Amino acid sequence: MKMCKAQLVIAGLFVSAQALLAQNVKLANIALGMTETEVKTALASNAPFYANQVSDYPDMHYLVAETELESYVFTFIDGKTAALSVVHILPPEQLPFLPPGQQPTVSILRVLITKQTWTPAEINRGDTWWFSDASGAPLSSTEQCRPESGVAWLPFGPVPGAKPGEPPAKSAKGLMKPSSTLYPSNCGVSIHLNLTPAESEDSVATSVRYQVLDIKAMNAFLAKHRQH
Repeated sequence: MKMCKAQLVIAGLFVSAQALLAQNVKLANIALGMTETEVKTALASNAPFYANQVSDYPDMHYLVAETELESYVFTFIDGKTAALSVVHILPPEQLPFLPPGQQPTVSILRVLITKQTWTPAEINRGDTWWFSDASGAPLSSTEQCRPESGVAWLPFGPVPGAKPGEPPAKSAKGLMKPSSTLYPSNCGVSIHLNLTPAESEDSVATSVRYQVLDIKAMNAFLAKHRQH
């Protein structure tokens, strides 16, 4: 079966997640630590629409990348990716990373990612969280890396459309940016996976969202600004 570009990236999420360890977190062809040029090279085959947005800090900015079935927000600190938010809309046809006839249920998709990562710190229906400590070792509880403000991620919006006056791609709904908040000093990376709908483990997911944060980078960034 010939795969469209979006299916290739979605498939990559589930079969190329073996590098999701320590602070070298990589999902499909995108990773923490990438520069904006490296990000655009990694996404070039998808031909997304790009938009840059500033933040409240001179050394932090955002890059939005949109296609109809997948959208991204990259948060750059000092020119390096410190966080990323991704939304994939799963098409209704057979997905290339699943056996023929198998549907992308909540349990099946979660198991696929967990096999490539480590035991989640918490599972709550369609939401799954992974954490590592500052050395890269997995953590078993979300309580160990709770943000100081209590809020880890915020809605990104507004997201621009590809052309003036046009709405953003449907996959742009749900994009997030990290909250500028401190975490305990021993925390390394957090990953939050959201699958919807998720009324039960057998619910067929139509949307995959995940957020990845380099907590060490965020803590260092905030510490630098609090000294000034």
